[in-house]
Amino acid sequence: MPDYRVPKNEQILDALKSIFLRRRTVSSQRELKKLVEKELRSDEEFKVGEQRLRHIVLDSGLLDVDIHCRESLEKRHLSKCPVCESKLKKVRNLTVFGGTVTLGFKCPRCAYWSGLRKRVPMRYVFTRR
Repeated sequence: MPDYRVPKNEQILDALKSIFLRRRTVSSQRELKKLVEKELRSDEEFKVGEQRLRHIVLDSGLLDVDIHCRESLEKRHLSKCPVCESKLKKVRNLTVFGGTVTLGFKCPRCAYWSGLRKRVPMRYVFTRR
């Protein structure tokens, strides 16, 4: 039996609101996870995953998320957003000959975008709105 509990989404949102009353910016996802777990700690130990925390933040619209990426060497068709797992939309342009060409991909849910070379998220910066 684990020595921790998984908090509900409402508890996480309350912890986020409390944290961002005191702070304007948190410069990494790992740091935000530690702050949320510290805020949730009362008489019980709570744990929350970084990916789940990021999805809750994106769904809530409570914070702005700035995504810092590096460009990968591989050219690959992307279908799912690496940040929020939504379906990516193709960014297209018309050619002179009447056809279309794909310039890149954009996520309709978060701020992620990529050109033909895949952009890999490296750091997330969370800022109070």
